[in-house]
Amino acid sequence: MPPTAAWDAIVLAGGRGSRLGGVDKAALEIEGETLLTRTLRAVSGAGRVIVAGDPRPLPAGTVLVREEPRFAGPAAAIGAAMTEVHAPYVFLSGCDHPFLSDAVDLLLDEASGDGVIAIDGEGRRQYLMCVLDTAALRASIAAQASLVDLSVRALMVPLELMEIAIPARAALDIDTWHDRERALAEGSHDG
Repeated sequence: MPPTAAWDAIVLAGGRGSRLGGVDKAALEIEGETLLTRTLRAVSGAGRVIVAGDPRPLPAGTVLVREEPRFAGPAAAIGAAMTEVHAPYVFLSGCDHPFLSDAVDLLLDEASGDGVIAIDGEGRRQYLMCVLDTAALRASIAAQASLVDLSVRALMVPLELMEIAIPARAALDIDTWHDRERALAEGSHDG
């Protein structure tokens, strides 16, 4: 896929933040910006940006959806957001990668076939950092008996994804307070 090809973005910003004691992960700040703001900036080149999560102030033009029932899991959130995707490719991300911008172009530049998925430094797939063929993802969604409580990994089983290594910093996600401290330390190296 040429970098100029049309793509939309889905950003997952719901969930309970259980490992953070119920804190709204999207509202956590790194370097003076919320995680959601940083994520939206990273995918600002998308034709449409769809946020799946609770109502909150969003930039003009951003579409907000919520999975039904609430807290039905990330696959259900993706399913809800896909109703708003128009482009041939969709960039899928959680809102908890503070350095997502380090990986966006790497993934978009390589997108082809069913799509590409980021691989961290330990060889693990980052299921919420990928660029997927919209039609292939829709077919996988349609093939599921239910999206409620389905993992993103299970949703992607039918897709043949090329693995793309990304910088260690880009793979950092914030699931715990320790992760947030690591991100703050990583950000302080930018200067």
